[in-house]
Amino acid sequence: MNIIDAIDDPLVFAKHFRGDTWGAWRVFLCALFGLPMSDAAQLQLYRKHTGRSSPPSAPLHEGWLICGRRSGKSVMLACIAVFLAAFRDWRPFLGPGEIGTIMIIAADRKQSRVIMRYCLGLLRAVPMLKQLIEAQTAESITLRNRVVIEVHTASFRSTRGYTIVAGLLDEVSFWPVDESSSSPDVEVLNAIRPGMSTIPGAMLLCASSPYARRGALWDAPQALWQGWRSYSGVAGGDAGDECGCAAEHHRRGGGGGSGAGGGGVVCAVSQRRRELRQPRGSGGLREPRCT
Repeated sequence: MNIIDAIDDPLVFAKHFRGDTWGAWRVFLCALFGLPMSDAAQLQLYRKHTGRSSPPSAPLHEGWLICGRRSGKSVMLACIAVFLAAFRDWRPFLGPGEIGTIMIIAADRKQSRVIMRYCLGLLRAVPMLKQLIEAQTAESITLRNRVVIEVHTASFRSTRGYTIVAGLLDEVSFWPVDESSSSPDVEVLNAIRPGMSTIPGAMLLCASSPYARRGALWDAPQALWQGWRSYSGVAGGDAGDECGCAAEHHRRGGGGGSGAGGGGVVCAVSQRRRELRQPRGSGGLREPRCT
């Protein structure tokens, strides 16, 4: 089951993503996970906002999203986190006693709990996923498949030492950027990426509403899709025609998406080459490839 199947399945996430306003987010998910866009409207939307004729054919490793407030980015990030936690088997890449961590990182723990609450709500709303929950605290959800979803503060010190299968960085444009800061945003990213380097299919998603012309989000390579627009639509309204998503190989593209009716979205996704190791016991390293 891929993530589009999951959000269309009445037994999984379908009831949470009803309506046409999630259409552009579906294009984003197809691009992020390298899924085919067989629907002509999806392909047209993708081409409109990327200038590319063919969408990615393989999953991407890193995504940058510039999203308006109330655009649905938090619930979408939570959906991706739960999908990666529950529908992917990371155990072949984990050593004895090793736990795969999905990190939810924000400027402080209270802000991180927004996505964490969505994750918990999605897990509890699906009976078969609810059975995966082994333990729960205010800052973590431990699953029975050796994956834990945890809240973390944006710190390059406290995020080290983990095996990271996914990192969800929330409101990254509001993180400290000065070198004099105790944890500049760039240093947090530099601390997270090595924790993902040995896990095939690990994802780093950085999402934020726009703020200032500085910091890691501003320094990200220029997006192909330059449009930006704020929406004042009501819940259930169709904003999909004004939104898009971009994905391209080896550099970032841009686009937009719409959540449950508010806020414009600009999405940027990048693909990077990494050296990946084989599952434990298989011997040796894989040839570098895109993930």
